[in-house]
Amino acid sequence: MNLNFGKLSDSAQHMIDSIMARLPSLVVAIAVFVLFYILSIFVGRIIRSATRAHRQNLGMAFARLIGAGIILLGFLVAFSIVAPSFQAGDLIKVLGIGSVAIGFAFQNILQNFLAGLLLLWAEPFRVGDEIKLDPYEGTVEEIQARATIIKTYDQRRVVIPNADLFTHSVIVNTAFDIRRWEHDLTVKSAENFEELRSVIVNAVKRVAAVLSDPGPEALLVDLGDPGSNILKLRILWWTKSPRQHEMLTSYDSVLTAIRQALSRYETGGRRDQGRAA
Repeated sequence: MNLNFGKLSDSAQHMIDSIMARLPSLVVAIAVFVLFYILSIFVGRIIRSATRAHRQNLGMAFARLIGAGIILLGFLVAFSIVAPSFQAGDLIKVLGIGSVAIGFAFQNILQNFLAGLLLLWAEPFRVGDEIKLDPYEGTVEEIQARATIIKTYDQRRVVIPNADLFTHSVIVNTAFDIRRWEHDLTVKSAENFEELRSVIVNAVKRVAAVLSDPGPEALLVDLGDPGSNILKLRILWWTKSPRQHEMLTSYDSVLTAIRQALSRYETGGRRDQGRAA
């Protein structure tokens, strides 16, 4: 019993001596790691400050990436101070095996992160743009390294993985300053078709939100079934703002103007027929 206690005491004393012998190295390693951590914060602030005016989201992503790299480097330097016997070859083997394991475990995360960096770099759309990726459509609120957040028109938040945005077709509704809208209108065939077309186009021109250059058009796209006396016109017009709210407003104004113009046209035509009779 006394022999076992003596061995235990010797082991404990040996452990304490080993810790005390490594204590200076441990203190230095902690100090080095803290310095690298502070350096990562400082470098991150510089990157964010330099990109704030133009590409803030890209700057934040790169700041996090570079900051993580600096912290990892600091950890490796600190570890080499505590364990100087750890060879570079062993480190490469550990990193090689670890990277493969991490790659399998975090494949989707890394894929989204890389896609996010490419999206932030290429900028196919920006914060504030209105985009459509079926079945979602809305305004881009934030572009993160892993995902993009959009707010739908009915005030819901959707988090879309960046890999989906990078590998699928995305419609950017606000990519240009003006946008064309269209509406198919079914009308009865009139004796003076060009006059009817002119009535519709002039009604659309009078809408304040509709641009005069390029101007609105009314194109005949379908003659209907033989003998049906029904024609289909495609009304085209352009607005200054390409946003969804303005689109709905212009739709309402244009259709209201067309309805009123056709009502006056039909009333005038019936009056003319009555006078002729």
